[in-house]
Amino acid sequence: MTTRNMEDYLEVIWNLQNKKGYVKAKDIAERLEVSRPSVSEMIKKLSENSYILYEKYGGIVFTAKGKKLAREIKKRHTLLVEFLKIVGVDEQNAQTDACKLEHDISPETITCLLEFVEFINLLPESSKWKENFQEYLEKETG
Repeated sequence: MTTRNMEDYLEVIWNLQNKKGYVKAKDIAERLEVSRPSVSEMIKKLSENSYILYEKYGGIVFTAKGKKLAREIKKRHTLLVEFLKIVGVDEQNAQTDACKLEHDISPETITCLLEFVEFINLLPESSKWKENFQEYLEKETG
């Protein structure tokens, strides 16, 4: 079982790998704004749980198990951001709040929210629906 902290690290590793093509401990420390010893400790835990492969002073690589979990975490985060944006939350707050939500609500609620976002995005008129909702929100707050 993963902890909130482990998931945060896996998501950062995923993002860094996709952005830079490789991941170093110092990059994780900078991104999470934590100390290098904290990163070293978590890298050890992730390695012990078979989520990553790591050689001291080398790069970090996902195992198949780690890659699968990181992909799920990233998908969950992305869809939560999308949901928050649909209901009128700006991008920056949506990113911040998605990080909190993905850890603090039940898996059942996350599943329902994710299914809703997927459904809305599949609607042929989804962009029109979103525009109408945004107009509604503007009238309510304006």
